[in-house]
Amino acid sequence: MPRFFAHLLGLTLGLSGGLALVGTAAAATITGDVAHTSAEFVVTHLTISQVHGTIPVTSWQAVTDSAYVPQSFTATLDATGVNTGDADRDKDLRGPDWFDVATYPTITFTSTKITLGPNDSFTAVGDLTMHGVTKSVTLQGQVLGSVIDAKGNRHVGYTATTTIDRRDFNLNWGKTTPGGQLIAAFEVTLNLEAEGIVQK
Repeated sequence: MPRFFAHLLGLTLGLSGGLALVGTAAAATITGDVAHTSAEFVVTHLTISQVHGTIPVTSWQAVTDSAYVPQSFTATLDATGVNTGDADRDKDLRGPDWFDVATYPTITFTSTKITLGPNDSFTAVGDLTMHGVTKSVTLQGQVLGSVIDAKGNRHVGYTATTTIDRRDFNLNWGKTTPGGQLIAAFEVTLNLEAEGIVQK
């Protein structure tokens, strides 16, 4: 998705099994503010345009270093809430040809390794489980900053993105036009925008 599914993008974001950055003490636990977190996917349509959609992030959590760069994080998304702005297309996406949400209602991500980059950027490798399949994916992420609200709570913002081949998750629908162009590309970009609150 061009920048998806939170820090997905983003991408339960309950703590499990992430590997901490070597030599860096964990400074904070962050609970996701899902009202200000989004997971977007982008797919090329008919090889000439892009369709954007969202999948609700229902929870995420992270352990971070002192600069709020994640050391580990997990996320859960609600596949039943997939939304592209077109009711007929959304019904198809929720159906057996695509996400089959009656059988696989959630999408999860659990980090397994996070590497610190320059200027509070990071690379997060983790297990993405979607449509009953778990595959390792790599997110490119960035800490966007932090601020204290009127109630004294510190909020931290993140962005992350990755690109996957949907066939890796058995999302194999591949109909073409009479000219042979794919109606929906196999490559999908996932973009996450996440806001979380530092736990006191």
